[in-house]
Amino acid sequence: MASGPLDWYCRPVANGTWAKTVDSTFGAYTTCAVDSLVISISHSVLLGLCIFRIWLMNKISKARRYRLSSNCYNYMLGLLACYCTAEPLLRLVMGISIFNLDGETSFAPFEMVSLIIEALAWCSMLIMICLETKFYIREFRWYVRFGVIYVLVGDAVILNLIIPMRDYYNRITLYLSISMVFCQALFGILILVYIPNLDPYPGYTIMQPEFVDNAEYEALPGGEHVCPERNASILSRIYFGWMTPLLQLGYKKPITEKDVWKLDTWDQTEILIEKFQRCWIEESQRSKPWLLRALNNSFGGRFWLGGLFKVLNSFPLLYG
Repeated sequence: MASGPLDWYCRPVANGTWAKTVDSTFGAYTTCAVDSLVISISHSVLLGLCIFRIWLMNKISKARRYRLSSNCYNYMLGLLACYCTAEPLLRLVMGISIFNLDGETSFAPFEMVSLIIEALAWCSMLIMICLETKFYIREFRWYVRFGVIYVLVGDAVILNLIIPMRDYYNRITLYLSISMVFCQALFGILILVYIPNLDPYPGYTIMQPEFVDNAEYEALPGGEHVCPERNASILSRIYFGWMTPLLQLGYKKPITEKDVWKLDTWDQTEILIEKFQRCWIEESQRSKPWLLRALNNSFGGRFWLGGLFKVLNSFPLLYG
């Protein structure tokens, strides 16, 4: 085969076992394509999700943390994650390849990359599980579980690839491959049905929903808060992320007037009227006063942006 970066990375064997036995459009590149596009990507997704949740666990406030009532379930998950971390490392150290059926003396680069990503993904999962024994958060847990499902889909593809070729493997290689899939499948089942019993984090109490009749409402933490929209980032404004604290409070209990943020000065009617009147007086002194110019001087970009949204909203109503 012609030399090149792809051939160096995949090391395809022309007329090799995989090319002759497996009916695939990738031909001799089948193992490289499946391992890179399925296993490496699925484990990279799981790695990213676990790292983000670990970062979230350390960043989130203590008031939103919990303690597990029992760590036994996490210990069991930790043992499975530990095996899933050790298995690719063992294969890497011992030189046990599930794709080398033609007597190559070393790993192909694609398989080494895949094994390293796989070990890192499950190592991050193990770290996350260990942290959960110290404190637990509800946020982002289902994303990690969907990442595990994605990995299991990749495992099914690999298993479907190697089972028909089982006569070409020795017992150790076949045992390691199947045991890895079994442990990951068991881990996936256990984590999907896992609904932990949570206790309050030391020094905090879990807020329970209350009925309107006897509810005693509390203002947002810190007393009178000014609406955070003005200082929110662009993404936060687009997705209304700045409203998250108020929405979380509304999820826990009915919101009252004193729970709502105080208007920022740029939204207060008195300030807006005073500013517009000042601009209009200045505009009135011109030879040709123009209301639009006064509005622009009063409200600036907010006036034009609001007008643009109004026009875009009106078109579907008129012509829809």
